Amino acid sequence: MAAGNCTAAYHTDEYHGYGCEISGGACMFLYPDSKACAREYGEGPGIEDNQELEDPGI
Repeated sequence: MAAGNCTAAYHTDEYHGYGCEISGGACMFLYPDSKACAREYGEGPGIEDNQELEDPGI
């Protein structure tokens, strides 16, 4: 079950309420955000969008 703006996040009673399917631990953000995760950590479901922004193919 996706949570917030990240398909890898899920609701849990542990941590601060969100776990991460990619890291297997707590979501690194208070509110899951796949684009922020891709910018900060270079992984997650938002990585494809982030690469398009960084490499416009000019």
